[in-house]
Amino acid sequence: MVARGELFKIEPGIYSETRRRPRELEVIQARYPRSVVTLQSAYYYYDLTDSIPDKFHLALERGGSRIRSDDVVQHAVPAGTLDLGAETRDVHGMCLRIYDRERLLIETIRMRTKLPYDLYREVIGGFRRIVDELYPAKMYDYLESFPKRDVIDRVVRSEVF
Repeated sequence: MVARGELFKIEPGIYSETRRRPRELEVIQARYPRSVVTLQSAYYYYDLTDSIPDKFHLALERGGSRIRSDDVVQHAVPAGTLDLGAETRDVHGMCLRIYDRERLLIETIRMRTKLPYDLYREVIGGFRRIVDELYPAKMYDYLESFPKRDVIDRVVRSEVF
């Protein structure tokens, strides 16, 4: 198929049906198909911040494979929660596996002590602006699978809803 021009080789093991060179994040997600765009990268793609992240932020299940790239910050999520809220969607012309906004809110609260304070406040403000577009029932369904769900729930209620 490569010889006939039906597929185009991007790198070993990764091919494309179009001549367009995929963006780096698309190639990384092709290499690590279980990864999910999260935190700083997702904030930017959802317009919760205007800060362009220096690196790609991806979630993988705790204890799983490591992403070997200087351009990626890997975030471990509890076992059994990686796929909760993960969806494949077109983002800025790329087909990405990214957390929906409800799951992203949970991740934000879970990681709040590791995020820069100014970014955390900006993102929480962004969630407050779109609170009418969020589905709390979906978020609470996700929370059932997380440790410390009571703490996350309390912070969400006091800072967003």
